[in-house]
Amino acid sequence: MINLLNKKIINSLIIIFLAIQIFIYIVNQKPLTQNFSQKSITVENFSTIVLSNSGITKISSEKLNRVDENNIYLEGKSYMENKEYKIYGGNIYININEEVSKSDEDVKVINDMGILNAKGFENQDHEGKIIFKGEVNFVIID
Repeated sequence: MINLLNKKIINSLIIIFLAIQIFIYIVNQKPLTQNFSQKSITVENFSTIVLSNSGITKISSEKLNRVDENNIYLEGKSYMENKEYKIYGGNIYININEEVSKSDEDVKVINDMGILNAKGFENQDHEGKIIFKGEVNFVIID
């Protein structure tokens, strides 16, 4: 009788431990449909060279933030420079796929004709256009 009781207790304990293991396994499983957010990438005192339609462009910023796969944000004082112009501004958004950069901050553009100051800009590099916003002041270099 004691032998039978010991077997029942041991079998019950084994079943309880197996049930606990199965429960722990199920709780620790991550569903396959769960979306994981990507960590944001931030680089301070960033500077690089990019090849675009207008040629080689140098980009520099106090802080670069990766918004998503196609967009970056140059936070703080930033500039973009190529053989045609130099754009000095702040808080510039760049869409890499569409080759469009823009800012609503004050901007200073220097080229071989003069110096332009504006309240913002949108550079459509794929079309070779720079659209300025707000009041624009252009000084011709002699």
